[in-house]
Amino acid sequence: MNYKLQSLVAATLAGSLMLSVGTNAMADSTDDIVNALVAKGVLTDEEGALLMKGRAGEKEAAEKKAKSNPTMEVGKKGLVIKGPDGDFSIKLGGRMHADYSNHSGESELVNTNQPINGSQIRRGRIALSGTVYKDFDYMIETDFANDSVSVKDLFMVYHGFKAPMELTVGHQKHAMSMEIQESSNDIMFTERSLVSALTVPFFDRAIGLNMKGFGENWNVQSGIYGDSMGTSASNSTANSNNEGKGFGIRGTWAPIMEKDKVLHLGANYGYRKASELAASSANTKAPRFSYTTTNLSGLRIVDANITDLDNVKTGIFELSGMYGPLSFQSEFAKSDVSRVSNVDADFTAWYAQVGYTLTGESRTYKGSDGEFKRLSPKKNFDLKNGTWGAWEVAGRYDSIDLEDGIVRGGEAKRLSVSLNWYLNEDVRVLAGYTKAFDLDGGALKKADGSYADDIDVYSLRAQWAF
Repeated sequence: MNYKLQSLVAATLAGSLMLSVGTNAMADSTDDIVNALVAKGVLTDEEGALLMKGRAGEKEAAEKKAKSNPTMEVGKKGLVIKGPDGDFSIKLGGRMHADYSNHSGESELVNTNQPINGSQIRRGRIALSGTVYKDFDYMIETDFANDSVSVKDLFMVYHGFKAPMELTVGHQKHAMSMEIQESSNDIMFTERSLVSALTVPFFDRAIGLNMKGFGENWNVQSGIYGDSMGTSASNSTANSNNEGKGFGIRGTWAPIMEKDKVLHLGANYGYRKASELAASSANTKAPRFSYTTTNLSGLRIVDANITDLDNVKTGIFELSGMYGPLSFQSEFAKSDVSRVSNVDADFTAWYAQVGYTLTGESRTYKGSDGEFKRLSPKKNFDLKNGTWGAWEVAGRYDSIDLEDGIVRGGEAKRLSVSLNWYLNEDVRVLAGYTKAFDLDGGALKKADGSYADDIDVYSLRAQWAF
């Protein structure tokens, strides 16, 4: 073959080589072609080596460029974009909780106590989270439910310490209560227990600083907090008013922590000083210990409004466990209420709940957080393949006492059951029934002046979360 023809073949092959950059299969095939042409004498050894060298350079440049590009993944955790070195990332997630509820046994109540039955988007959230400069994490989560906008989580976490520690600054949950710490995406019932009447009004989200140390099966965290976003002192028209303040501390330990066996112990203590913003409000909420049957209903089965609240101190003990598909969870809470011009009061509440997975899966327990996560089905719901996801039954008994001296907030006991269907890790349906009974002294009065005997609530939730 003359030199011009060889040069033409070499040039054509070089063009083919450049077009083939990007796939390993084509790269291997091109190398084989060059070797074959050299073996057949179409190309000289020098020309083949020159092409292979050029090909190697192109391949190295392509690999270097690929490593410098960010990666994007779409899956069960939402949309995740990561930088080439892993030091930067951003994740887009969200949730929807669409609820329907209906009451029975309320027909004899006075009109002011009539609940609202119907449907609502209980939670509709969009969340952005991620990492910056490797050692800093962030979370921004807003809720659009009920045709209004509120900020839930808005914080930054630094975890660049040599020891396993985290420092969180911003709008966050208090270091209090297993039930508060657990996400609404993961709990086994549509509503939290009666213990939340003592905790949520005072120890839910607030602007604060929290330090946490943790290991595989334990964690200890403590924080100081001002008020929640919305009506902080900076938003008050009266600049002389000061916001409230508080602190919380929570410690958990799992002496047994295996994949399907867990024993969990925990203790909490929280303090909340009332603010001067509006009638001794606590964490931007009215100083009120109360519990509504559902978020939509507005029906309070117990209600103690402390108009002269000075501070509240709450202690909580936790005991939980898991054995295969069977799980158990309980908390006992006691609140000491100090008042400005009246006698102090003590309130108590507790719950115990069990869950059993009919399809055999175990819940997920995270020891470094001291909380349960929702379970993952062995086989996702798929009509074509005849698989139905995971099924779980749960039962809970809880009690609350808001009666002490002149405070007549009422007493109540409840029994709740729930059937939960996990179609996959991101989608589930909850069907529940709750009976509130022994409603002594509370706000639920009949037209004749007597108290209600019991209230039944039927609920249904469709949920997706990623």
